[in-house]
Amino acid sequence: MNHLINLKPKLVMLFVATTLVFSIPTAGQSYKQKKSKRSVSVNNSSGKTTIKYSNGTNRFELEYEGDITLSDDDSDVVAISSGGYFDLRKSTFGNRRRILIESDRNGRLLKEYYVGRKQQAFTPEGKKWLSEVLIDIVRSTTISAEARVNRFYKKGGVDAVLDEIDKIDSDHVKTAYFEYTLEKDLNKVELVKVIKMSGREVSSDHYLSNILVSNQEAFLSSPETTSAYISASGSLGSDHYKTKVLNTAIKNGNINNAQLRALLEMTNDIGSDHYLSQVLLTVLKERDLDAQNTTSVIKHTKSIGSDHYKSQVLMKALSQRNISKEAYNSFIETIDDISSDHYMTQVIGKLMNNDFGDENLDRLLDVATNNVSSDHYLSSMLKKLVKNNDLTDVQLTKVLQATRSIGSDHYASSLLVAIAPKIKTESSREAYRTAAKSISSDLYYGRALKALN
Repeated sequence: MNHLINLKPKLVMLFVATTLVFSIPTAGQSYKQKKSKRSVSVNNSSGKTTIKYSNGTNRFELEYEGDITLSDDDSDVVAISSGGYFDLRKSTFGNRRRILIESDRNGRLLKEYYVGRKQQAFTPEGKKWLSEVLIDIVRSTTISAEARVNRFYKKGGVDAVLDEIDKIDSDHVKTAYFEYTLEKDLNKVELVKVIKMSGREVSSDHYLSNILVSNQEAFLSSPETTSAYISASGSLGSDHYKTKVLNTAIKNGNINNAQLRALLEMTNDIGSDHYLSQVLLTVLKERDLDAQNTTSVIKHTKSIGSDHYKSQVLMKALSQRNISKEAYNSFIETIDDISSDHYMTQVIGKLMNNDFGDENLDRLLDVATNNVSSDHYLSSMLKKLVKNNDLTDVQLTKVLQATRSIGSDHYASSLLVAIAPKIKTESSREAYRTAAKSISSDLYYGRALKALN
């Protein structure tokens, strides 16, 4: 006696002994898939499912209702629930064929085969044609996907399932097979095989990202599977989906610093400033970075063209504890690309809260004086530098030299007045007087000298 078992609702199926059963889309559900010259559409309405298939030369249409049970080799219909039917029609260059299968009151199948309008014996030609068409049906839709995965896995493990997936064209259908395979208790080697193949076989960013995100815990469970995961993620072309996968991976605690660096390299392919900044900000927010990864984030920020997004990432990066000399060098190279005085002042102002040596100060002042065109922003920036840092005599002299880049007598004298209390040595006093001489207004020049005395 056969027993019907209700399986998961995402692909509503029935399992009958060793036979397979069609999955039926939910009411009103439809999807289309195209690859090469193949086209498949599936629609379900009021319990009736319609499948239209075309491969360029052949077309068939299948309409069915009820629970349709297939043989375990996908070659025949072996049962239909009461009141159900299976109606298959095909046309090839004007030649039409049809198979109609219905169940009588006793559950016995009535099978009819038509060529044109003429009914012919179902066996052998009708039976043969049905067996040839059914394999295209099951490989073009999610019909019996879970049951078929179970059968292949039982016979030949993961390799058998992957061999079958290789024969499927649709990313939608491939994804269903991958997901059912990943529900098995797979070992590390098997997981790596599945991850690598999904990256190669699923061309749709939407479906591939769903596989990578929904199975992330398993995929990031070991160094081997994590490497495979990163490799598969590299197949994503869309900035949106690449960001989605990267952000979820970055937040995973199983990712080590070396693997994080590999993930960061994937950002080289993100063209959108918005998405690239999202990924880098997620790294800075979610990870306790080592010096190497902090430097890596700053270097990748250079690829951001928008001053707004670039400054967001750089400001956040300056909150990191592990900022090496190399990171500072990369930082200054990156801010050199900021054209907005507003954002440049914000970033340099934040940078001035950190310790830096004479070499970095030289480069910072060079960037500021060459890139900040506003006297207001430049003088405000230099005031903050002097106020918030205990500068050496040499550093103070360099700041005084930078004041000569300020064209406004008002802002130049205002800056010198702010610097005056810091002047302690004769060399710095001489540098101060030299800077003051660049002020042409007697009024503002006098204010600057008075502050020094």
